[in-house]
Amino acid sequence: MAKIYLASPWFKDKERVMYRGILDKMRKEGHEVYAPIEHEVPNAWQISNAEWGRAVFQADVDAIKDCDEVWVLNFGMYSDSGTAWECGFAYGIGKTVRQLVYDIGEDKVFSLMMINGCDEWDSMLNYLANSDKLGVDIEQK
Repeated sequence: MAKIYLASPWFKDKERVMYRGILDKMRKEGHEVYAPIEHEVPNAWQISNAEWGRAVFQADVDAIKDCDEVWVLNFGMYSDSGTAWECGFAYGIGKTVRQLVYDIGEDKVFSLMMINGCDEWDSMLNYLANSDKLGVDIEQK
């Protein structure tokens, strides 16, 4: 099984619901998943916001370096700057990057940088419904 870093925004209800569903499925499949939303900084209430932010940043960088794959939940053209950064950093250091997009309807537009910065992509709903593997190789787009 893979060691996965699961990158995603989680500021809106649909983002949190999809994140939790995908995280649960990955773990049921036996993957070891680093979920930044679960990360807690020791003594967070005793340090400054700047120190806390640096600790979160470093923990996430270390987790990306340590994983086998980075999976990105993509909710559209502008999803989240932190998620886009995680995707770009992973791509830049040669990690396998896979994306699950929220909606693949014909009128849905995604950042060309995000989509072209991944190895494979599929819809979140397809992954949750019946797929243990992504279905669209980036070269097929």
